[in-house]
Amino acid sequence: GSNLPLHGLVGKFGIYRFANMLALLDANVRGVGPEEAQGARDWNEYTWRGDQAPGTPYATGLQGSDMDFSDMRFSKLVVQIGKNLVENKMPESHWLNECMERGGKLVCITPDYSAPSAKSDYWIGTRPGLGDLALLLSVAHLIIENKGYDEDFIKKYSDLPLLVRADTLKRLRPEEMIEGYQPKDLKGGPSYSVQGLTDEQREKIGDFCVWDSTSNRAVAVSRDEVGNKLTVDPALFGEFKVKTLNGEEIQVLTVMEMYSRHLKDYDPKTAGEISGADPELIERLANDLSTIKPAAIHFGEGINHYFHATLHNRACFFLATLTGNIGRHGGGCYAWAGNYKGALFQASAWSGPGVGAYKDEDPFNPVLDETADVTHHHIHHYASGEEPSYWAHGEKILKVKTPEGEKVFTGKTHLPTPTKAFWYNNANFINQAKWVYEIVHNILPKVDMVIDQQVEWTGSAEYADLVLPANGWVEFQDLEVGGSCSNPYLQVWGGDGIQPVHDSKDDAAIFAGVADALAALTDEKRFSDYWKFIKEKKSKVYIQRVLNSCTTTRNEEGPYDVDRIVKGEYGGEPGAALFLFRTYPRLPFYEQINDSIPFYTDCGRLAAYCDLSEAIDAGENLIVHREPVEATPYLPNVIVSTSPFLRPKDYGIPMEELDADLRSVRNKMMSWEEAKKTVNPLWANGFQFYCSTPKSRHSVHSSWSTIDWHTLWASNTSDTKRRDKRLPGVGDRQIQMNPQAGMDLGLNAGDYVYVDANPADRPYRGWKEGDVLHARAFRCMVRVKFNPALPYHFTILKHAGWIATERSVLAHESREDGRALAKDTGYQSSYRYGSHQSITRSFLPPMHQTDTLFHKKTGAMAFTFGSDVDNHAVNTVPKETLVRVTKAEDGGIGGKGPLRPDEKGYGPTGDSDMNELYLSGNLTVVVR
Repeated sequence: GSNLPLHGLVGKFGIYRFANMLALLDANVRGVGPEEAQGARDWNEYTWRGDQAPGTPYATGLQGSDMDFSDMRFSKLVVQIGKNLVENKMPESHWLNECMERGGKLVCITPDYSAPSAKSDYWIGTRPGLGDLALLLSVAHLIIENKGYDEDFIKKYSDLPLLVRADTLKRLRPEEMIEGYQPKDLKGGPSYSVQGLTDEQREKIGDFCVWDSTSNRAVAVSRDEVGNKLTVDPALFGEFKVKTLNGEEIQVLTVMEMYSRHLKDYDPKTAGEISGADPELIERLANDLSTIKPAAIHFGEGINHYFHATLHNRACFFLATLTGNIGRHGGGCYAWAGNYKGALFQASAWSGPGVGAYKDEDPFNPVLDETADVTHHHIHHYASGEEPSYWAHGEKILKVKTPEGEKVFTGKTHLPTPTKAFWYNNANFINQAKWVYEIVHNILPKVDMVIDQQVEWTGSAEYADLVLPANGWVEFQDLEVGGSCSNPYLQVWGGDGIQPVHDSKDDAAIFAGVADALAALTDEKRFSDYWKFIKEKKSKVYIQRVLNSCTTTRNEEGPYDVDRIVKGEYGGEPGAALFLFRTYPRLPFYEQINDSIPFYTDCGRLAAYCDLSEAIDAGENLIVHREPVEATPYLPNVIVSTSPFLRPKDYGIPMEELDADLRSVRNKMMSWEEAKKTVNPLWANGFQFYCSTPKSRHSVHSSWSTIDWHTLWASNTSDTKRRDKRLPGVGDRQIQMNPQAGMDLGLNAGDYVYVDANPADRPYRGWKEGDVLHARAFRCMVRVKFNPALPYHFTILKHAGWIATERSVLAHESREDGRALAKDTGYQSSYRYGSHQSITRSFLPPMHQTDTLFHKKTGAMAFTFGSDVDNHAVNTVPKETLVRVTKAEDGGIGGKGPLRPDEKGYGPTGDSDMNELYLSGNLTVVVR
């Protein structure tokens, strides 16, 4: 697997090319032909990190929607919810400033008074754990009740006029009421000609019904009848009677009618109680979204790292849909969460196989003519996509024994196979794994080989059998190409940088070297041939083939030329060109609104309703507030609603059940009055702090995290002289707490504390407190930092640190200087003991694992049902945790007394003279 391969097509997608090539090895070992040979499995990194917005495919049919950040100049209202565009998008946060300068209004919704809160016109503080889901539903309730919606837009582009059967909760189908009905002929329309719909898929998705206000009857509509191609005036509200072919008279409602009733549970007062938000601010936001256009909603990892992010994402899109803020500059709903979109190198029937021209070239018949194109006829995908979360879950799917029998919630399209070896590049794969110490203690012993291909010796390298050093960007010896989700630029570089500082190679050169070794072992020349142009330092051949094949790199005049890009002939900037989007700035769903072509959902419309059987059984056919599966003081996973249109199955699982998998599928529904009387057993046992693990502003994820300067900036206990020998390096990791909460626990700022989650399974299954190496090494110990911007029960532990390993712990316990510097490898840990991953675990959300969700394929103009890598797959949920904080050691040097800076009155709440001078702006005196 590879992390964010958009960073470098040749090297980062190269590992997937290598996986495809392994079909040659399978053919050699098993003695089978190409028709039976299998490649390796493609592991992803985007959903594995928990960064995908899992509700986006439900709402739009698309993996994710991203605008160029420059489009923020057009926004009149920007809502950040679980998104930090100030600290975590520093190179591009100036676009947010430009929105402010142009008179735009900013709103921030977060539990803490965060950096973007300080820049906003108003901040809505909420309870951690997606309490703001109830807030969003209340805003939707007010918009509908006060008629603040865009009626024309939602009739043309949303599923809100579609009819749903009150008895089955399924959408009404024309064949249920029209004798001999045949689906409308869509051939020649955009579903087929633009989006790649097949006949088999057309038959499965069928057509839908609306209530024609003119003829006062139910009529059929297809997915192509959107926008200006809609020829009827559908009713938005209403409950109607329809006679089915079997003579039965049934009740049907529009989706909008269902929501108008369903959302009554979320009046501002009740939603304020659930979410912790001020009801007046809920009303203010509803009014702003109804009256200020264009408006954009930005959410991200702060939302996507929770179990019910699917519902939250859908709620955000629901608000953007209601107010007509999709497909227009300055508007939209965005989850820019990492540079994930390798799909920018997009395939289509007319352009060619896209990035597949490189990664999926048929290894049995490699194209060795450097002037030849690689077309659809030259590719064969022998590898198969797989979600690593099943491996990290203990090689298990979501299969549970309930009082009603054994139930399987993992769809067949998602099923994994056992893992005996894995190889990753451009990814701190193990270090950043949720539940990492479960992996180290219980899962890695069952793996025969781990290969880490990386620029730095990270925590992942500590657990690898083979470590292959890769060149950094300035060391590339051949051309590479990449792109971005937040700007429109295609960039080509390499081949003219510095010589490698150490014994390292370009990523693709490493793959080519291993391929040569396989060729020698098997006497199979095609291993070497497959990397011919890498070995000849002609990577531009592979790059050109991809540029020849993508919808975004060719037009009616032909494709971009690599040499001309390098020379700067496409705009004057050497090595740069523009991806060929329809608009600049890039605007998702422009075609849907401007050209009246369908969205990528089954109905071709923005979807607020989901009638998949899995969704109905889960009580999620309508967007609803659910408590987190762990991070809640109330009954985990409870559905807070009295809606008659939710009929979830609880499978007889008792409310006191603590098993994580059973909690994940227990669908109890209660009113808020009932739900708020329940208590999470973990909360009752003293685990009363939420813990969020966001990105640090002082590293690029975990890259360069232990560089001295980065450590110094990231820690309140930095000391280049290391006078306290307990420091793992020149600084320490820290957990941020509300000052009063810390003092109530008897803590001083700078004290060392243990941060523990549910000891039944963390830091690993079978953990017991004691002196056994794993037991003490993997328990999280960090410093306390008091932060008055945090609510009482909320803590923050930044995720970028390099984990404590057995070697780093033995080092700091035995070295005279106390450094956590592993013997033999030189690995520098950021922690004395444990890490931010000591408190996380694996969950497998059922709504990420369906076989029935219809959506666009990630990398091609085509559709699929069910699993799709980095698209509809298990998204990890590290914020689903409750922790207990207990004092371990005093913070003063050598563990004696409080930390000196705290004694002297420094920090956010300090009252020293220097603090007062700093706050008044008089600390620095300018002498002229």
